[in-house]
Formats: sequence, structure tokens, C-alpha cells
Amino acid sequence: MSSSEVSLRPATPEDVEFAYHVSRETMRGHALATFGAWNEEEARQRCSRNISAGFTQIIELEGVQIGIYVVERAPDHVQLLQIFILPDYQRRGIGSRLIERLLAEARAASLPLRLRVLRVNPAFELYRRMGFQVVQETPERYFMEHPL
Repeated sequence: MSSSEVSLRPATPEDVEFAYHVSRETMRGHALATFGAWNEEEARQRCSRNISAGFTQIIELEGVQIGIYVVERAPDHVQLLQIFILPDYQRRGIGSRLIERLLAEARAASLPLRLRVLRVNPAFELYRRMGFQVVQETPERYFMEHPL
């Protein structure tokens, strides 16, 4: 992934609908499988809150918006909240490389990198391959952390 191919830019309030679209395209099936429902209003509000908080970046591939990357940098850890890439752009290594960048940032700051993933989400296997370990479980989710 060269910098000319994939780039990140801060999301703006004008990106809420795109962020919602990506969330729906990537997570609706998992939400239905886990909770039996998809809450459109809640998903839209989460997108808006994350953008307002400055956590969201838009993933672009050669100028085309392909996903959202949502990271919270807390004083004691880095939290990967969401990395959602539209289905047509998945399985190209884009998400892995963005996570590797975030791991490097967390290591440089001596902070753990944490995330949570729905049990039905196949991304769980990617996170395990990348070295994340399950530190807590609920019936719906795995909470994972990458050791420093």
C-alpha cells in the first residue's frame, strides 16, 4: 500500500451519510446475526458522534472513498473503534496495513492497542493472526488487546 494509493483524511460533518453507508454495508448482517435487528438511527448517531469527536477518518483509495477508520486515543491506551471497508475493497490488505500503522503508533507511545469485535465477524480471525489476544468476552463480543 503506497501513500499514493491509500490515504486517510479527517471526516467532516458532511461525511456522516457516507460513514453510515459504510457501517450499514459492513455491519448490518453481523448485527442481525447477533442481535436480531439493525438500529438505523443508533448507527447514524454513532457515526455523527465519532465524527464530531474527531475520531473518524475516511479511507480513500486513489481518491475514491472506500471506508472509515475510527480511533480513540486515550491517555492509557489506543482504541480501534471501527475499521470498516466497503465489501468491494476488502481482502486487499488495506485494513491490515492500517492496523499495522496503528500498532506502530501505539508501540511508539508505549500504549496497548485495544478493540472489540462481534463474535460472528470474520475479522476476529484477522485480529488473532495479527497478534491480538482476547482479554474479555461477552456472549456477543470479544474484547481484544495487542500486547506491547
